[in-house]
Amino acid sequence: MEEFFELQDLYLDQLQSDRIRTRFLNRVDIQIWEPFFEDDKSIEFLLNRNGLSNLELSQNWINRQLNRYQDGTFGLQAIIDKKTKLVVAHCGLLIQKLNNKVEVEIGYHVLPKFRKQNYATESVQLFIDFAFESGITSSLICMINPRNEASIKVAEKCGFKFEQFVESSNYEMGEKMNIYRLNR
Repeated sequence: MEEFFELQDLYLDQLQSDRIRTRFLNRVDIQIWEPFFEDDKSIEFLLNRNGLSNLELSQNWINRQLNRYQDGTFGLQAIIDKKTKLVVAHCGLLIQKLNNKVEVEIGYHVLPKFRKQNYATESVQLFIDFAFESGITSSLICMINPRNEASIKVAEKCGFKFEQFVESSNYEMGEKMNIYRLNR
């Protein structure tokens, strides 16, 4: 994944649309993101609790993104509603190894109280535009649990097409994942 380390310099925050803007995550986000883990629907397709508290899960989540920034594999960013100044979601580019090939994934997760307000679709589109316009990649994937209908709808609405099923070692659940792809 060394070839992507130079691309980390291209990975910017402060992306904007009419309604949202992005920023890199920091340790303050641990408490902001804790409500995500209070909702079992949020983690159903992501991870096992393994006896961890919501705060511990949030710490692990934020630390994982901070580590991604450091190791050159991009990372999720906070999505902020420009009007309310509240963090409503996380979205961003993630470097993944899939079938012995390095891919750029868009990941997206919305806090429960902000779901069904189009934040996921708007955030994904913002990162699609950024990834293609900046030259980071000409092909993006979404790795989605086949049972996660809401995430599948977001990906399809943004133009991603189903490509294949894969066994995923990247996700704690170890389930088969749908791979959706969007080419420039």
